[in-house]
Amino acid sequence: MNAPHEHEAGQDARDPRPERSGTDPDTPDAAGDPTGAEEATDTGDETEHAWDSRRDLYRHSPGIMLGHSARIGGSLVGGDQHGVSGGHVTGDVILGGSKVEYHLGADTEERSGEIPRTEVEALARTFVYPPRDAAGDEDDGTAPGDAREGGEPWEPGSPFAVALAGLREHRVAVLSGPATTGRGAAALMLLRAAGARSYRALDPALPPGRLAGELREGCGHLVADFVTSAERPLREHHIRALSERLHATDSHLVLVVGPHPVVHGGVAPVAWRPPAPAALLAGHLRHEDLGGHGVDALLALDEVRSVLAHHRPVADTARFAERVAGYARGTVSLADLGAFGHFAAERQVREWFDSADHTLHDKAFLIALATFDEAPYPLTAELSDVLFGLLQRIENPGEPARIPVFGTSSAQRVERALADRYQEPEDTDWGPVLQTKVQFRDRLTAITLLREVWTGHPSARPALVAWLRHLAADPRPVVRTRAAATAAVMAAADLPSAMALLIRSWAADRRLRGRLAAANALALAHHLGAPHVSRILAQWCTSPDHRLRWTAVRCYALVGDAFPQEALTALTEAVRGMEARGGPARGWAEERDDLAQSAAALLLAAGQEAAARDDWDAVAGPWEALPRLAQGATRDFVLRTMVHACGPTDGPAGTGRPLLLDLFARADPRQGTDGAVLRHSLAALWRRVLNDPVCSASALATMRQWVRAAEDDPGAETALAELMDLLTVSTEDHRRLAYLLENLGGEAGSAPPAVALRLHALVSAPHADARTTAAATPSR
Repeated sequence: MNAPHEHEAGQDARDPRPERSGTDPDTPDAAGDPTGAEEATDTGDETEHAWDSRRDLYRHSPGIMLGHSARIGGSLVGGDQHGVSGGHVTGDVILGGSKVEYHLGADTEERSGEIPRTEVEALARTFVYPPRDAAGDEDDGTAPGDAREGGEPWEPGSPFAVALAGLREHRVAVLSGPATTGRGAAALMLLRAAGARSYRALDPALPPGRLAGELREGCGHLVADFVTSAERPLREHHIRALSERLHATDSHLVLVVGPHPVVHGGVAPVAWRPPAPAALLAGHLRHEDLGGHGVDALLALDEVRSVLAHHRPVADTARFAERVAGYARGTVSLADLGAFGHFAAERQVREWFDSADHTLHDKAFLIALATFDEAPYPLTAELSDVLFGLLQRIENPGEPARIPVFGTSSAQRVERALADRYQEPEDTDWGPVLQTKVQFRDRLTAITLLREVWTGHPSARPALVAWLRHLAADPRPVVRTRAAATAAVMAAADLPSAMALLIRSWAADRRLRGRLAAANALALAHHLGAPHVSRILAQWCTSPDHRLRWTAVRCYALVGDAFPQEALTALTEAVRGMEARGGPARGWAEERDDLAQSAAALLLAAGQEAAARDDWDAVAGPWEALPRLAQGATRDFVLRTMVHACGPTDGPAGTGRPLLLDLFARADPRQGTDGAVLRHSLAALWRRVLNDPVCSASALATMRQWVRAAEDDPGAETALAELMDLLTVSTEDHRRLAYLLENLGGEAGSAPPAVALRLHALVSAPHADARTTAAATPSR
């Protein structure tokens, strides 16, 4: 049996064990071995410790992948069809969306149309004015519609008040902001507040110089979605001409532009920011029949708060108000109320893919952004072009992909995707690096979009499969992890297709990266609620194909903490099956160690989760079973598992407190408790490892790390002292630990740490004769 060596989690992706060297060059006829000895491309440089794989998966996966909100299926997974055609939507024209249209007659030469005053007054009943806070994220304490100083419902200094002051002075205002913020509704309210009694919508395609000719006497004019660019800027003389004409006709004009307008001089654009979602919802509910329910009580519902937690278009909040009112009247269930976020995300995604305004290049960017949500923007843009080329081959196979090198600006691309850019440190192997990242405003959009493109557009599958295979082979960990995360979404939506086209082929890959992608995909698919993942792992774990076995074993390290007893049983059976075959496959000597690594990782993760919820019975259960398995065919497996479990720490690059020592420290030492069971189980495993002639060297090296880690950690020192008290059963135990502590040098050959001297004094103290007998494991 080869000795498992110490491992410091996070220091290096390579495993220091000499046995992990890929193909054995002395193995005869490796290429003809059906068990797969021919891993010529799988060099030792590619190996990665199981705990490091788990760390990277959690580091590089989007946050929503590991949450519960992603599991609610909407129309594609949950089984309920939430289509727009089945419902009734009101207020879409006024409240703002990705596009505002007015159908006011068949005369194509008409460049303006009347907006009925009744619509404006209906809007005024539910309109909520934003507070002065520029972020717009907090309400100012005034209920929607309440009058402030001077009888005005808007707060001085708020975006509305600033825009209105400019409109009253110049008769023209430029309101800028994203299309989904209700800026069109705000423009109409500005015209109403300025004294307009009739309203007209002007054609946004009119050139700036033509607008003045379309103005009417004594009217409030709105130009929605007015496009300004470097080729078509809004210049100072345009603004002055409009202001002059508006004063002469006693009229007003509001130009609604995007968040990055090109305006030279004249009137400065006012950035529009809507009120907080809760304030918007309350404003819509105040005029609804709520069946005796109070607005505050409805806003406090968990389902309502969950929907409002995501940034979504103002129009969606208006639609959600109808559902909340329906729930209050008893016509909408609580489950339907909570599913609204998925319904809204699906509606937006289908609009994108059905829209002729979005080119194939735009749609490729949307798919890439869904894959790399919360990731650096340059990465998203780079790999979206790769996907565009693959999609182009399907749509126009005879035409080469033409990628605009300097096309639409990044700000405009991100805005059209209803996303936000922000700066955040990105973890790398060399430390955190500040990156510009992109995230959909609605956190449900990414998963919804990937499900839709996979199940709703099957003609795109060949390109998506080729793209994801390309990503899975990328040298950057975040790219490989996101490929697996995307495959996980597809598996949750359509398991047979995702397994056949992606995951199964990855699992059978000769390269470690491919197999790791399969393990990551299955782990994340389980988090998303995909069925039968545990069954797949159990079958692969004993498969004749060693690559499938490796994938399943590594996946247990990533997700086994969700079903620890089942996972530990499967790994134990895999060990017995390997020994029944005569040991690991030729050229695959590390299989025995991979099993132990995965067992250690899932036990540590399950223990941390259970301890966090104070369920020490769940913590102690798996560990209590291990000493009984430390015999026969599974003895080596148990000892290796214990050594590997001692390595990972709670700090970067192996620094901080060892996780297993932390579990020992937090466990209740009182006799008869689950914590005492855990402590005695760990002590029994430590004694077995220390007394094993092959593993003792690794165990002593690990103990040295634990002692050094306790130098500046009093809690760890106390736990170590209590552990050594359980370990010093025989005279030989005393001598071994005393010698280790007496000869423990500091870093770089310095003097022994003070903690070693203190622990040495404890171990060397006189002991009663009763201490020479083995400590019995307490009964439950």
